[in-house]
Amino acid sequence: MSSVSNVTLAACVFMTVTCLVYSSNAQGPGIGSIDLGPIEPDFPIRTCSPRCENGFCVGGRCLCQPGFTGRTCSNTIITVCYGGCANGGTCRYGSCSCRPGYSGSSCQIPSCSPSCANGGTCVSGKCRCRSGYSGSYCQTRVCTPSCRNGQICILGQCRCPRFLDGPEPLGISEPGVPEIDLVPFYPAVCCSRSCLNGGTCIGYNRCRCRSGYSGQYCQTKVPSCLPSCANGGTCVSGQCRCRSGYSGGYCQTRVCTPACQNGQICILGQCLCPRFPDGPVPLGISEPGVPEIDLVPFYPAVCCSRSCLNGGTCIGYNRCRCRSGYSGQYCQTKVCAPACRNGGTCSNGKCNCRTGYTGSYCQTRTCSPACRNGGLCTSYGTCNCRSGYTGSYCQTRTCSPACRYGGTCTSYGTCNCRSGYTGTYCQTRTCSPACRNGGTCTSYGTCNCRSGFSGSYCQTRTCSPACRNGGTCTSYGTCNCRSGFSGSYCQTRTCSPACRNGGTCTSYGTCNCRSGYTGSYCQTRTCSPACRYGGTCTSYGTCNCRSGYTGTYCQTRTCSPACRNGGRCTSYGTCICRSGYTGTYCQTRTCSPACRNGGTCTAYGTCNCKSGYTGTYCQIRSCSPSCANGGKCVSGKCRCTYGYGGSYCQTKVCRPSCQYGQVCISGRCQCPRFLDRQVRGLPGRPGSQEPERLPIYRPVCCSKSCLNGGTCIGYNRCKCRSGYSGQYCQTKVCSPACRNGGTCRNGKCVCKKGYYTGSYCQTRLCSPACRNGGTCTPYGTCNCRSPYTGSYCQLSPTCYPRCENGGTCIRNNRCSCPSGFTGSRCQNAVQTACRVRMEIHDMTQAQRQLYIDTYKTAYGQPALRTLLRSHAINFAAGIHTRNQFLPWHRWFILELENILLAVNSNVILPYWDWTLHSAAPWSAPLWGSASHWYGGDGSGSCVTTGPFRSGQFSLVSGGCLRRDFDLTETTPSALVVNDILSTPVSSFNDFELRVRGELHDTVHCRIHGTMCTLDAAESPDFFLHHVFIDKLWADYQARSTAHHDAHFSSLGSAMTAAGGHSAQDMIDLNNQPGGVCVRYEQPSSSTARQLRRALSRVAPSVIAKRVSCQPQSLDVSRAVQQGQELFRVSASERSRLSSLVSKQVCRSAMPGQAGPSGARTTATANLGFDLNTLVSLANAK
Repeated sequence: MSSVSNVTLAACVFMTVTCLVYSSNAQGPGIGSIDLGPIEPDFPIRTCSPRCENGFCVGGRCLCQPGFTGRTCSNTIITVCYGGCANGGTCRYGSCSCRPGYSGSSCQIPSCSPSCANGGTCVSGKCRCRSGYSGSYCQTRVCTPSCRNGQICILGQCRCPRFLDGPEPLGISEPGVPEIDLVPFYPAVCCSRSCLNGGTCIGYNRCRCRSGYSGQYCQTKVPSCLPSCANGGTCVSGQCRCRSGYSGGYCQTRVCTPACQNGQICILGQCLCPRFPDGPVPLGISEPGVPEIDLVPFYPAVCCSRSCLNGGTCIGYNRCRCRSGYSGQYCQTKVCAPACRNGGTCSNGKCNCRTGYTGSYCQTRTCSPACRNGGLCTSYGTCNCRSGYTGSYCQTRTCSPACRYGGTCTSYGTCNCRSGYTGTYCQTRTCSPACRNGGTCTSYGTCNCRSGFSGSYCQTRTCSPACRNGGTCTSYGTCNCRSGFSGSYCQTRTCSPACRNGGTCTSYGTCNCRSGYTGSYCQTRTCSPACRYGGTCTSYGTCNCRSGYTGTYCQTRTCSPACRNGGRCTSYGTCICRSGYTGTYCQTRTCSPACRNGGTCTAYGTCNCKSGYTGTYCQIRSCSPSCANGGKCVSGKCRCTYGYGGSYCQTKVCRPSCQYGQVCISGRCQCPRFLDRQVRGLPGRPGSQEPERLPIYRPVCCSKSCLNGGTCIGYNRCKCRSGYSGQYCQTKVCSPACRNGGTCRNGKCVCKKGYYTGSYCQTRLCSPACRNGGTCTPYGTCNCRSPYTGSYCQLSPTCYPRCENGGTCIRNNRCSCPSGFTGSRCQNAVQTACRVRMEIHDMTQAQRQLYIDTYKTAYGQPALRTLLRSHAINFAAGIHTRNQFLPWHRWFILELENILLAVNSNVILPYWDWTLHSAAPWSAPLWGSASHWYGGDGSGSCVTTGPFRSGQFSLVSGGCLRRDFDLTETTPSALVVNDILSTPVSSFNDFELRVRGELHDTVHCRIHGTMCTLDAAESPDFFLHHVFIDKLWADYQARSTAHHDAHFSSLGSAMTAAGGHSAQDMIDLNNQPGGVCVRYEQPSSSTARQLRRALSRVAPSVIAKRVSCQPQSLDVSRAVQQGQELFRVSASERSRLSSLVSKQVCRSAMPGQAGPSGARTTATANLGFDLNTLVSLANAK
C-alpha cells in the first residue's frame, strides 16, 4: 500500500464519523487518520520514528487520534462542525463547505454566486440589479425601455442594423469594457419580430437565447439549476430533485437509506462496519468514475458496541461528545436547557415545575387557582381581571357602571335596584303610582304632566293655559267663558261688529286684519304687498301700475316697446329673444345656422349669398359662368351632359372619341387632308361658334390610329405619350424603371413577392404586414398609428371598462373621448350650455371666495332682498306642501342663481352634501372661520366668525345671522338617503314626504338659529342645503324616464308667487325657464366615489342586514319636532312619516359587538356607518 502522505483518497472510519483530510503534498484530498484508542495490538508491529504524539504506531506509521493530524499526529484539527451545516452544506475539518448560493459559518445565509456585478446588491440569494442591468448576477447591460422594431441593445443603447462596406468598430465603449468590433451589417434578418428575454438574433427568425429561456423567439422561460443536477437528478423549478440514494443541493452526495446505525458508516451508499484484517486490504467498493478506495488496516472497532445517541459524536472508546441538550455516557439523557428555575426538576429534558410556577424552564409565576373569566395572570402570580370582573382569581362579576342609589350587584353582573329606582344601573328614579295621561317620570321621582293634566300622578284634567277673564274650567278641560270673551282659554276679547274678511279680534276688542285688508273691522281691501314703482291700489285690492311696470304689485319691469317674435321680458326690462331673433326688442330675424362664405343675413332670416355660392346658408359652391348645354353645377364644377365638354360645357365633343387620325369638328369625326396651295377657310353655320372647316384632301394616318393618346405626325408615324412606345404607341412601358429586381409587364412593375412593393418596386415590404393602419417604412419596419405598438403594430391598448359613446382606447385604461363626451370612459355627456353645480368642498379656495363675495354683493341689492322676503311672506302659503315643495324651491334657487350671474357671470350655486359628514356634521370644513368658509356656531346667538359674522353681515329682516348647532344630533346618513332614493316610482308620494319631512325639515332645525325660523331663506346656509335637496330630486329623476316625470296631479297649476310658473316648468333640469340647463357634479373625494360605487351594487335590504351604523331616531329629536311644527307637517303626514322612518336601513351593531357603542367604533368616522363592510359586499358582487 502506498504511503499515507501520497494516498489520493481514503475513508477514515471512527465510530459514526467519516473524515476527509488534505495532505500536505497531494493535489487532492489526502488521508485522515483514525484513533483506535489505547488498544494494544496482539501481534508485532513496526515502530514509528520519530515517536507518534496523540496517536499510536501502525505498520511504521502514526495512526492519529481524532482531532490530530501530521506525520507524528502533532497538528490539531477540528473534525466536527458545531451547530451543523444548513442548506445542504458539508462539514470539513470543523468548518462548513457551503453549496453554491449560500455562505456563513453554518451556510445559513443565502448568497449570490457569482457575486453581483455592476453595483447590484445581493438580497436573499438573488441579485437585485441597478436600472440598466439584468441577468442572474447583473452581468448584462440592458436597454430601458426595451428596443423595438428590430433595434438591438448594445451596451445599454438601442441600435438599428446598418449597411457597411466592411467591418468597422461600433464606437461604443464603457470603462473596463473593450471596444467591440462588429462584422459588416446587411439588411436585418430578424426585425420581423424581436428576440425576447435578452435573446440575440443569429439568423432569419433564429434567436440565440439567454440561459434559462428557450423557444423560437426565446419566449419560454426554462427554470435552471446551477450547478447542473448530478447522478440522474432532475431540475424542477430551479431546484434539483434527486434520485433515491443521493442528496445535496445538486445531488452530489451518495447517502444510505435507511441511515446507518450501531457504529456502521456509509461508504458510497452502503453501510459498512470496520473490519480487523491482518494487513491492508482494499474496500472493494467502486463506482463508475470513482477510483477504488484503499483502506488502512482496521483494528478492534471502538464504538460499534453501542452508538452515541441523539446525534452525539464518538471521541474515544465508549466516549461520546454530546449535542447541546443531552448528557450521559452515550448521550442517552436529555437535559433541560436552560436549567429549570424556581425549584423545578428536570425529567427527560423537560422541567417539572413546583406548584405556582410554569413555563419551559419554570420561569413563569402562575396563579392558583387559575384566573377565571378571561383574567390574565401577572408575573407576580396575581390575576389582572377583565372589565366587569373582580376577586383574587376574577371569580366575581361586577356591575359597570356601579349600581347607584343603594342598588346591589348580582352574580350575573346586573343591578338589583331598591324600590323607587330602575335602569341598567339603578340610575332612574321611578314614580309610584305610575304617571297617567302621558305624564313622564322625572329623575326626582315626580311626574312631569302633559299640557292639560295635573296632580301628583297627572290624574286631573286641567285647562291649559288657565281660563282667563273669569272663565271656568270644565271637567273636559275646556273653558266656559263669560259674555264678551272667547277663545280656548277665554283670552280673546270679542269684537263688535265682528271682524270681516278673516280678521281676528285682539284681546283688546279690536280687529287684527289679514294681509290685504284694513279698517276698524277689516272691511277695506288693501294691496299686499304694497304697489311699487308708483302703482296705486284699487278698491279691489289690486294694483294699477304705471306705464313700464306690471305684475301683482307692479314689481316687474316691462319692455317698451314689447318684445316681439316670442321674446321674453326680464325683470330688468330687457328682452330675452327666442332662437332666430335678436335686437333690443327681438325685432331682427337672424339666420340659423349663420350664413357662410361671406353671405349676409336678410331681414327675413334668409341668406343673401356672394357670387359663386348658393344654398340655404350659402354652403354650396356655385358655377360661374353658369353651365351651358344642360350641364349641372356640382361643388362649383360643371357636370356636362353627353356630347359636351369644357369648364362650363360650352364645347361640343365627339362621343365616342375619334379614331384612325380623324378629328372632331362640331361634334363630328372627320379626316384631315393636305392642300396643294394656300388654305382657304370655309365659314361655319350661321349663328354658330363652330371653328372654320378646312378643305382637306389625301388622308395622312387613317390607315391605323395612334393608340394610347399618341399623335399622328406622318403616314403611319405616331408621337407617343410618356409611358408608351411602339409604331402605334401600343406598348406600355414602366416609368420610372422597375427597381429592386422588379419586371415590367404591360406597363406595370411586377415586384419580388414578399420583399418589395410600389409602382416601381421602390418600397420595402414589412413581414408580417403592418396591422391596425401602421405604415411600412423604407427599412422594412412598421411605423405604428397611435395607440398601437409592437413590431408589426399588433398590440393595442386595453381599457377596462370599455370606452363608451364612440371613445377610443389610446393607452391602457385611458379613453380619448369624441366631442360632446367626457369622463374616464367617455360616459358623461358634456352639455356646454349647462350650469354645473358642485359640492362646496370640491370647489377651490378661489371659487368659494368668489361665490361668497358675489353673494354678499348681491345681498345688498333690491332684487335679492325682495326674493328672500318672498319666501318668508309665502312661507305658509303652500310652498312647503307636497304639491309645490320640490318644484317651487327649484324655481327659487334658479332665481337666486340668475341674480348672482347678473353680478358675476362666473358664479354658480354650490351645495353641501351633509351625508359625507353625517356622524360629525359640525366638524365639517364648511364651518371654518376663514373668509372662504361659512363661519362657525353661534351657540344660540350671533355668529362671530367667518364672512357672515355679526358686524359684517345683517339679515334683510334686521339683526344678525344666528346658529345654534344641535351638537347631540347628526344629519341623516348616506344609507338613509340611499333608502329614500330607492323608493319605487309608484310611491312618489312617500319619496316626497321623506325628502321634505325627514331630510329637509330636520337639517334646517339641526343647524337651528335663523335656519329654524320664518326668515330661514335670509341665511346663506339655506341655499347650500336647498341646492342639495334639489340634487337629491335630480338623482331620483335620473333613475328612469318614469322617475323623471313623476309628480302629482297639480303638475300644470301655477305655483304660489313663482311668476306664473307651474311645477311642469321645473320638472326638466335640462330645460328650466329661460332655456337654462342645470347639471349636478357628484362629489369627487375618494370616499364619495367608493360610497357611490358600493351603494349602486348592494341592495338596501342587504345593507340593512349586514352593515353596522349609528342608530338615528326621528321621534325624540328637538330638531325633528321643531322642524315639523315650523313647516306645519300635518298629523296624517307625521303618522305616515313615522311608519316610513321606522324601517331599518342598517344594523345597530355588527355581530359580536356589544351594541351601538361597538358599532360606532367600526363605522367610518364621518359617514356614521361601516364603509369597509359595505365596500366588501360590493366587491363580492
